This record gives sequence, C-alpha cells and structure tokens, in this order.
Amino acid sequence: WAWEIATWYWKLSNYDTELSAYRLLHRLQGWYIPRLLGVICLHITSDPTPLHPVMDIVQGLALEYIPGVCMEKLKPGIDVSEQEAERISSQVMEGFRAIEAENCVLHNDIHLRNIVLQEKDRSAMIIDFGQAIVHVPGRSNERWMGAIYGAADTHFMRRILRDPEHGGWKKTVMPFEMSNWHYEEPLEFNEYVESLPEDFHRATFARVLDTDWEGA
Repeated sequence: WAWEIATWYWKLSNYDTELSAYRLLHRLQGWYIPRLLGVICLHITSDPTPLHPVMDIVQGLALEYIPGVCMEKLKPGIDVSEQEAERISSQVMEGFRAIEAENCVLHNDIHLRNIVLQEKDRSAMIIDFGQAIVHVPGRSNERWMGAIYGAADTHFMRRILRDPEHGGWKKTVMPFEMSNWHYEEPLEFNEYVESLPEDFHRATFARVLDTDWEGA
C-alpha cells in the first residue's frame, strides 16, 4: 500500500510539472512541442469517502496526437539517409534552443525516445516534460539561473546526436577551438576534423592559397 501511495504522489508530481511546462511554453505549442488541449480528471470509484485520493481520481493531460515514430527507433543510413538525419538533427537542436530562449523550462530528460518525428514530413516534436525543471513563481532569478547554467538540454542533446552509439545522427558539427579542454592532445583536434564529411570540410574551413595540394 505504501508503494502505491508513493507511486501516486510521484505521478501526480509529474503531472503538475508537465502541465506547468506546457503552460509556460505556450508559444512553442504546435511548432516544437505538441499542443495542450486540456486537462482530465477521472473519478474511478463511486465511494463518497475513499480511503485515499489514489483510490478516487486519475489526472492527466489531453495532448495533440502526433502520428509518427520516435527517433530512438530509427537508424541513420538505414531508415533515414545521412542527409535527412542531418536535417532532422538540426531541427531538434533548433527546438531545444527555442525552449532555452523562453528561459522558463529545462526539459531535463534528454533521450531520443522523447523526440517524435512526424509522419507527414519527419519534422521533430519534443515530448515528455514530466521530469522538467520549471521556473516556478517565487523562485529567485539567481536560483533559476543556477539551475539552467550551462544550457544543459542543448549540450546533452548535441552530445547524443553525435554519439555513434545512438546512431551518429549529426556529423557536421563545428569543432571546438584547438585550445579547448575537449582535446587533451593536439592530434585529437586533427582526428576530429578529419572524421567530418568532405563536403563539410570544403564549406567550413578556409583554403590554403598558392598550393597544388588537392585537399587544400
């Protein structure tokens, strides 16, 4: 019984958090996140005096249905072309940057399973805000800025999209500066740049003039 009550409180907390997140991100609904259509409260017992609310009501959100598939189920180069994977990845990052720009919600549950690609055009929708951190009334700006410091959502998603273990969705990522701490040894920068597609090399890096070297 104690486990059921604890689970009920945890689910209720997720419900409250997700509802707050959708309300705060109302300007992004229908673009980067589904539309919130309403809230639901179902009474599951006819007993006028239930022992506990866990036996009385179920609360939920009525969200826009998005026909599609989550990114986790697709593999770049097999289910989608590498070029299409790049486009999708860029749109996913655009969505997280849009959330970041609202300065009121940190998604805090960054996984490919929380990105739905719409059936009609493979555009990305970000879902599942139950674990989000929201800028609640009364919280000081200092505390909020401390919670979102470093733009964790965009950094984590960028890392996942680049990770070969998650399919290697995004390859054309601008490298860090050579002096960045990501490169413990100088050759690591060269190896990173050489791993990028050739067309990205040519579009991104300056040419070496007055040379016959084909790759310059």
